[in-house]
Amino acid sequence: MNAFKNQKKVILYNYITYIFISILLIVSVNYYGLKAIDGMRAFTAGESFYMKAQQEASRQLTNYIFTGNKTYRHQFLDNLQVPINDSLARIALNQHQDDRTVAQHFILGGNNPKDVGNIIWVYKRFKSLSRFKKAIKIWQEADLLIIRLEAIGKEIEHELTANNIISASKKETFIRRINDTSEMLAQKGNEFDEVLGENIRLVNKIVLIVNSLIALIIFACIVGISIKYINKLSELQKDTMAQNEKLKKTNEELDLFTHSVSHDLRTPITSLKGLIALAETETSKTELTTYFSLMKQTLSRQDDFILKIIQFFKNKRMSEDIQEIHLPTFLKPIVQDLRYGIGHELNIIYEIEPKTIGIDSFRLNIICTNMISNAIKYADLQKEYPFIRISAKTMGGYLHIIFEDNGIGIDTQHLPKIFDIFYVTSHHNKGSGIGLYLVKEMVSKLDGHIMLTSEIGKGSTFSIKLPISELSFDQNFPTCN
Repeated sequence: MNAFKNQKKVILYNYITYIFISILLIVSVNYYGLKAIDGMRAFTAGESFYMKAQQEASRQLTNYIFTGNKTYRHQFLDNLQVPINDSLARIALNQHQDDRTVAQHFILGGNNPKDVGNIIWVYKRFKSLSRFKKAIKIWQEADLLIIRLEAIGKEIEHELTANNIISASKKETFIRRINDTSEMLAQKGNEFDEVLGENIRLVNKIVLIVNSLIALIIFACIVGISIKYINKLSELQKDTMAQNEKLKKTNEELDLFTHSVSHDLRTPITSLKGLIALAETETSKTELTTYFSLMKQTLSRQDDFILKIIQFFKNKRMSEDIQEIHLPTFLKPIVQDLRYGIGHELNIIYEIEPKTIGIDSFRLNIICTNMISNAIKYADLQKEYPFIRISAKTMGGYLHIIFEDNGIGIDTQHLPKIFDIFYVTSHHNKGSGIGLYLVKEMVSKLDGHIMLTSEIGKGSTFSIKLPISELSFDQNFPTCN
């Protein structure tokens, strides 16, 4: 449940992060796009002042020709300072002079002080681009025409200073040169405006395309992330539900376990009390021997039950402990210990591959002990040839063990629940109902598989498949027969 909550927090955090980055990206693109557009529009506005100033300068210069009044000459020079300062600003930018010096020239060139920052920013960022280079080239050509106009003004001043008057033919020539220069400046102004207009439209288009692409990418990312996290949340939900089911099952098993253990622990004690009470008043030695034998059987069953409880808890808590074992020498002592007291009426058949493997020997021992113990307990010694066949071989990275017997067998109705905890059949030799459950738990702990086939009166076959760690060597021992 905590993992589910933590995952939800991670997903929420990621969503917020993606949304924040997306908004930041869109805001950045729009901010710099608008800054570029504003800067270019400021250039266009500045060009308007540039053209007005040069036109006014041309008009004042014409007045100066006809009147000789130096006031017109001063006004001509004053108006000429606007395009000259624009030119000086461009030169300062190219020479990487201080922005304050550049700004001062632009302001003297008639530009709005509020626009100067954007004009400088645009020039620095876009001066290397071909489209903007074109505008700068037109600007430079216009400056050359301003220089020409300034030179015409000097010629006129020189003529008036020398002769106090300009002849009609020279006036006509000067005016024609002024008008030609003014027209060329007007043409350059139109070209400059047109190029800047193209640049503004291009920036608008780029901003629109980038915004659209970012929106599509954001949409695709959000959809992709949503699908991913929905699937992840679905998986987490399934895992949580599975864990809840497992926990529910564990709680149910714990309730049943507590009830059954308390019952199975008290029952032998009650039986012992009863047998002790009978033995206390019994005088017959034969009867006393019978009572003591029953007491011994009761204690043996109790000891076996307690041992299985201990094994049950060990299986829950212990991690896998891989050890080397040799299959025949591992299995034979288990059989010999369990068949003690039965005699030779029960035949043991071994079909065991003489191989050394790596496996959890603790759990394998408990699995084999319970399987062989069950086969012995439910053997049918009335048959002509009662047997238990133990087969063990390795194949494809797995240990395959088969425990086959021709004992009393298990009725079909019991097969679905035979591995349930504390489930017992109606046979008079019934056990505690924990042995087969413990086997199945051990097999599951080792990532193995167990399968049972049985028929009442004919016997049972338990097939177990367990993963092994094959060793780099095999030791050949004689097969146990």
